[in-house]
Order: sequence, then structure tokens, then C-alpha cells
Amino acid sequence: MNNCIWVLLLLPGLLLGQAKKKAPTQSSSPTQSAHGGMHGLPPEIERTLKIKLAVIQHFVSQPGDQGETLFWQTKGKLTFGIVNYTEEQNPQFKALFIAQYKTMYSGYITMISQGDVKATNQFMQLLVRQENEFRALLSPTQLKKYREAFATMETSNREAYDSYTGLFFSDRLMAEYQKGFR
Repeated sequence: MNNCIWVLLLLPGLLLGQAKKKAPTQSSSPTQSAHGGMHGLPPEIERTLKIKLAVIQHFVSQPGDQGETLFWQTKGKLTFGIVNYTEEQNPQFKALFIAQYKTMYSGYITMISQGDVKATNQFMQLLVRQENEFRALLSPTQLKKYREAFATMETSNREAYDSYTGLFFSDRLMAEYQKGFR
């Protein structure tokens, strides 16, 4: 639980640092080489992709089951603050986030090991599917709150928006990813 709190506290700074980096010049960083580089991607996808991969790498690099636990606790806490899950929904979301972690972990390892555009596209499609799975469990009222919160963050609180984009998608960003990663 302490790890989850630390991630929530440090995530905006970590992500802000990622977002402020200068555009890389022919770097051989693990992130770039893992998915064949990011050349030719729209700037917002490139920027948020770096954030997503940094956040995912943080969870995947944890020893044992700590990454899984940290992942579902973080996703749960971030979204609970927006949509206020009911007691009945808590176990559903926990089970969803654990299943998502396992699938995401496997897909991430595949993407890193293959290091090509096809594997990256498949991984990004997986993340979009996982967002849709999450949204499908929300009530119409919760989904409306979720969408409105993202729209507000996108326009007025970029630091919070970047923190949330490490694990979730705004409507606009999801549409861009669906178009960009086919």
C-alpha cells in the first residue's frame, strides 16, 4: 500500500519530466529501440506513448507480484477519485485491473523482445482494448464523470492529465491511438 501512495505522489513529477524531455536524436534508448522508434507519429501520440511506456516499465520492473499489486491499486485509486466505485464494483475493478496487468505484462515483454512496429501496434491496440473494458464496467453516470474529468484535465491541468494518461485515455487520445495504431 505504501508503494501505491508513493507512485501516486511521484507519478506527476516523473511524467512531467518525461513530457518535458527534448525530442531525441537517434537515441538507442530501450523505449525507442523496443518499438522501432517513434518517428512519424503525431506529436501527442509520441508524447503520451513515452509516458505510457515509462509508467508500464515502472510496474513491470517491480520484483515478484509487486508490479501487479501496485498496478491494480494505482489504477483503482486514480479512477475511484473520479467515479466513486460502489462496494459491489470494487471486486469487479480489482479483478479487471489484475487481469489487465497480466495481459499487459505479457504484451509488453513481447513488444520489447520483438522490437518492431507490428509488436508496438499490437501492444497499443491492447491498451485501447483495456480502456474499453474499463469503460464498459462504468455506469452511464460514472462514464460521464470520467469523460468530463479527462476533458477538464486536458484543457486546464496538463500535469494531472499526463499522470492519468500513463494508465488511461481521454476520448480524444483514444481516438488518436485507434487511428494511429491499426
